[in-house]
Amino acid sequence: MTPERIITSVLMPRRQPLQKVPNIASVQCNFCSKWYPKHRVHTLSEAQTVCEYCLDWHFHAQEFLGGAPPRGCQECDLTWETLKAITPGEQVRMYVVPKDGILQLLCAACAAKYIPQRTDLFKGTRFGAEVAKI
Repeated sequence: MTPERIITSVLMPRRQPLQKVPNIASVQCNFCSKWYPKHRVHTLSEAQTVCEYCLDWHFHAQEFLGGAPPRGCQECDLTWETLKAITPGEQVRMYVVPKDGILQLLCAACAAKYIPQRTDLFKGTRFGAEVAKI
């Protein structure tokens, strides 16, 4: 090695590879169970938090009840256009159900899976008898 190389190798520190630093201020959404940065989650009570995604869908379900067109299904993430294309006939059924403490907009297939699990909510109701056959 030449003297210049020795000097530069001693004086120049080696670059360390970048390390991923974990997001320490992460909070788990109580509804979808995903982790988000603290600024993306709203605190409903001391022990209950909701992320912007779940809160946005909750508000959309309320708007749908008021007559706004649906975006799609929150569970399977199919858009309204996709649901119309794959549903035979002219009528696409969407269901607004209380799920995990917020209102969620579900397509018929997702609602058929979820509603029978919640006999405590729907048993003895007209909806439970006609739709879920509970």
